[in-house]
Amino acid sequence: MAQTAIPTVKAQLRAEKGSRASRRIRREGRLPAVLYGHKEENIALTVEHEEIETLLKRGAHLVELSIDGNIEQALFKDIQHNAAGYGLLHVDFERVALDEEVTTTVALDFHGTPAGSTHGGVPEYHVTEIEIECLPMNIPDVIRVDIAHLELGDALHARDIVLPEGVRITKDPEDQIVSVLVPRAAPAEEAEEEVEEAEGITEPELIGEKKEEEGTAEE
Repeated sequence: MAQTAIPTVKAQLRAEKGSRASRRIRREGRLPAVLYGHKEENIALTVEHEEIETLLKRGAHLVELSIDGNIEQALFKDIQHNAAGYGLLHVDFERVALDEEVTTTVALDFHGTPAGSTHGGVPEYHVTEIEIECLPMNIPDVIRVDIAHLELGDALHARDIVLPEGVRITKDPEDQIVSVLVPRAAPAEEAEEEVEEAEGITEPELIGEKKEEEGTAEE
C-alpha cells in the first residue's frame, strides 16, 4: 500500500559539524541529518529523533522537509545506527521530484504458513527487502508476499511477487525470495543408514538355510 499522504518533518539548519556537535545534538533528542541530491547544494540539518523513529517503524519512505518555511520532498536514503544495531545516529535524505521515478528499498511482508510445513518443511527466507523503481507517491510501505501455497521443495522467485501498479522490481526475476526446505533425516536414522552401508548389510541371513544350500552343493 502506497503512502496516501506525505508526512511533514520539521527540520532545522545545522551550523555545527563534527562528532562532538553530533553527540550534543543527540543528547538533546535530535538527530544530525543531511539533505542532498537533484543537483542542488547539500544542507546540514537536525530533525526530531522520536519523530523519525516513528516514521521508519511505519515504513515511511517519502517525507516533506520543512526548513525555515521552505518545503523539500525527500526520501529516506541512508539510516545510520549504533554498533549494537539499534538507536539512530544519523539520517540522509535525498531530494526528489514527484514526477520523476526513484529507486528505493522496501521491506517484504510474508503472509501464511507454507503448505509444505505439514510435512516438516522449513521456510528459508533469502531476502527480507527488495529494491524497486517507481514514482515517489507510488512507493508502498511494504510489499506483501503470500507463501501459504508453497509445498515441500517449492521456491518463490522475484517474478512471482505481486506488485502494486506502477512499481517494478530491479532484482533478477529468477532470484529466489523464499524456499521450503526438505527436512533432513533424523540423526539416529542417518547414523543407522551409514553403519548399514559401511558393513554391506542388506537383509538378515538365516544360518539354517545357508547350511542346507552348502550341503546340497556338496552332494
